[in-house]
Amino acid sequence: MKKPVFVFLVTTVAVLLAAPGAWATAWLVGGKTPSPLVVGVGLVVGLIVGTMGGSRFWDDRRAIRERAAQDDEG
Repeated sequence: MKKPVFVFLVTTVAVLLAAPGAWATAWLVGGKTPSPLVVGVGLVVGLIVGTMGGSRFWDDRRAIRERAAQDDEG
């Protein structure tokens, strides 16, 4: 799997969790139906967390694999 595909998948999952989560939290706290702005904020948060987290996870995983390969050689 290529890095852009992995980051896209992680971002998709983050958005699918953050937007409804933001809506549900606002609904539970406010007691009434929240505005669409809440979902927009959840989407933006999901995009940021997904892209940063997915990219960081991919790079860390690659570094661990490279270190393990070097340890096997040495």
